Amino acid sequence: MLEEFVASLLVVAASEMGDKTQLLVLAFAAQCPLPTVISGVILGLLSTNLMAALLGIGIGMALPLAQIKLAAGVLFLVFAGWTLWGNSEGLEEEKVGKGLQSPLAIAGAFFIAELGDKTQLAALTLAARYQSFWPVWLGASAGMILAIALAVGLGYFVGRRIPEKALKWLSAGIFGIFGVITIVTAWGGL
Repeated sequence: MLEEFVASLLVVAASEMGDKTQLLVLAFAAQCPLPTVISGVILGLLSTNLMAALLGIGIGMALPLAQIKLAAGVLFLVFAGWTLWGNSEGLEEEKVGKGLQSPLAIAGAFFIAELGDKTQLAALTLAARYQSFWPVWLGASAGMILAIALAVGLGYFVGRRIPEKALKWLSAGIFGIFGVITIVTAWGGL
């Protein structure tokens, strides 16, 4: 049980370094309140690792992965536009509305970005190898939390030191790039 947990933690943490979801979380952390980002990311990563662990131990779920990735790519492009044009100037943060400030929006973006990603496939593979749900799910989730914590910290730091307009363009650029990459890779799988 300890071996499965530690292996999952180390493999998934290493797989997440520099991954698109880590960069997306960095973009969210640079713009959104930390409690919102943290709660959304934790919900998203627990969900995606839950699915990977369940799939890995043999509960078959057929997902049309190419179509999901295509929708994810479009969603990232929507987030890019929302980042640039969604908030009116002069409104305080608490009056802006929910939008990307919602933990559920962040969790959904994280979940969709992670579908079929190397960290999810690593968790799925580990669950299949060990035929063990709890240690793999908890270890993979802990590994992602470690890697994502770096992105949250960096995003928070960067978000406080870069002018708001530059930050919006940087964040929108990250969302846009991942949207295009996701659509192109999904298109190849159709």
